[in-house]
Amino acid sequence: MRTITAILGIALLGTACEGFLDVEPQDEISREEALDNIENVRIAMIGAYSALANSNYYRRNFPLYPETVGHIQPSPNASDLEDFLSGGLTNTAVNTYVEANYRTFNANYENSQLGAFYEVGYGLLRRANDLIEAIPRLERGSPEELNSLLGEALALRAIGHFDLLRLFAQPPNFTPDASHPGIVLLDRPLSVFESPGRSTVAACYALIVSDLEQAIELIGPDARRTNERIWLSPQLASGLLARVEAYRGNWERVVELASPVIEDPAYGLIDTENYLDAWLSRDLFPEAIMAVDFQQGSAEGINSYAAVIGAAVEEEELDDEPVCRISNDLLALFAEEDIRLGLFEGNGAGDTLSLKYPLERDVVTDFPLLRLAELDLLRAEAYANIGQEAAARADYDIVHQRALPGAEPTVLSGQALLDEIFAERRRELHLEGHLLFDLARTGRDIDRDFCLPANPNCLLAYPDFRYILPIPLEALEANPNLTQNEGY
Repeated sequence: MRTITAILGIALLGTACEGFLDVEPQDEISREEALDNIENVRIAMIGAYSALANSNYYRRNFPLYPETVGHIQPSPNASDLEDFLSGGLTNTAVNTYVEANYRTFNANYENSQLGAFYEVGYGLLRRANDLIEAIPRLERGSPEELNSLLGEALALRAIGHFDLLRLFAQPPNFTPDASHPGIVLLDRPLSVFESPGRSTVAACYALIVSDLEQAIELIGPDARRTNERIWLSPQLASGLLARVEAYRGNWERVVELASPVIEDPAYGLIDTENYLDAWLSRDLFPEAIMAVDFQQGSAEGINSYAAVIGAAVEEEELDDEPVCRISNDLLALFAEEDIRLGLFEGNGAGDTLSLKYPLERDVVTDFPLLRLAELDLLRAEAYANIGQEAAARADYDIVHQRALPGAEPTVLSGQALLDEIFAERRRELHLEGHLLFDLARTGRDIDRDFCLPANPNCLLAYPDFRYILPIPLEALEANPNLTQNEGY
């Protein structure tokens, strides 16, 4: 009975539905007891991975939320949108994407799923910290496996902190020394009496970088439990750290981190002829360095991002039209010959939808957490920022000419080259969770030509408080040392 109770306790540790600083029930098995052997730690690690697959995390809302500022918009054909626009808040999913598109938020997140980012993110951090604390105490398990488990937990903690930071704090360049408010750092399990305040953005990034650097050294082959690329790896940690350093503007470091992964023969860009089929068949390897595994959760495609923006494989698969449609602001970026236009499809009702994430009932498309194409474009951006423009153009051309094989090599330089690399990121990485964050980290305005008529914020000049979300009122009430974002 104690073993069953322990396993049940592991499943409950750090669940996303907890409040920010809930007190652990006295009759529940302690975290230390639940994670006191290697078998339970292995189970808990799988549970930590599954936190990424929450519908309010990578399964649906987190990849699409940043896209609402220029790539997707609420569809006039979506159920209940007319009621919303006339003042009736009848559909939480519609309301969520309308608020994100309009950049109109309040801290109580009434009828919106966006506030769930906070509790889901901190749920992942609690799970990761429990593992980080428990693994060094284990008396069984090889040193190689224990190191690898520790590296995985550190990488998951870095992912959680980085994602929360991008949602709820302004980018590092918002102040000269990144001394503005970041988030509450969870670098260890907290006691029930602790109510920490927000650390600076600089301190938050320092911990994220440290965790990923350790993960690169620690994660080993034991992390790969199956042949699928759904497990953390040193290459994934290096690629994510390259992304993090791009946010900090550490361009030499971006080149240093991205290059070994780009040159690793285990990875490669999908060729032009197979590019569209790779998305439609849901097989992005060898280009995807890691995908978030959604098979651990619900198998219903209707719970995924495909239900928000996906074109149906068969028309009868849909009970309702998707909540959102592709914006003409995105479509206008593509040349007519660009093969990536094949990833869009009209639905017969005037909306353009996505075939990157096709909607088929009871089929779920795993999310590509990091692709080689992103690293090519990150390195191109880094080279351009340090004056190595020939190298920057070469990396840009690799991605651009895959989509337009007949395109001439670029001859751009200076700011024009940086702007074109940014535009290529929009074309190649659309609907993969980057646009808002890229606009913020590069100091660009939110500027949309094809807004819905009721949108009050088609143009927001950077910097603006609406680039980030308000701290949820529930978290503020639970923690007296937590402060709200300016403007809210």
